[in-house]
Amino acid sequence: MKSKLLSAIAMPAALAVGTATAFAQSPSPSPSPAPSAPEEQMPSVTPSPSPAPSPSVTDAAPSAEQSAGTFSASQSADEWRSTKLVGLAVYNQANERIGDINDLILGPDGKISNAVIGVGGFLGLGEKLVAVAFDDLQLNRDADGTMRVTINSSKEALDSAPDFKYYDPKATTTSQ
Repeated sequence: MKSKLLSAIAMPAALAVGTATAFAQSPSPSPSPAPSAPEEQMPSVTPSPSPAPSPSVTDAAPSAEQSAGTFSASQSADEWRSTKLVGLAVYNQANERIGDINDLILGPDGKISNAVIGVGGFLGLGEKLVAVAFDDLQLNRDADGTMRVTINSSKEALDSAPDFKYYDPKATTTSQ
């Protein structure tokens, strides 16, 4: 048992050290071909000019390729992370827990179109999946930063809503 534990610890450490030393080594120069004729008969080669250095990050005028896209440095207070939304409890206006967010569905425009909420059941058993329009959810933060999701719907309305089915490309067949 101890030897398996030591092997489990030693192998990743050895791989990490081996990888680190491989990155630390500089490439060895490639050997120059041996001349097949005496040096007097070898044609002279003039060195070609070295290529212009590529623009650095500190260049004042970055190329169009570097400036493509929009970037954010941090999350603002009114933005929500999807990893924090999935799993959150959903409450109705009467402060009753009616389910939890199981998934987020993106539309073709890349925006969240639906939230898949698991309703009913106990500890995930017997749970029914219902997709609601993401715009129907109210996302709030309490004064202490706790996230809270509410919907203007009753538990009964979600229980009677149609079951949500995920897209399965294997299930769709074309008739011939």
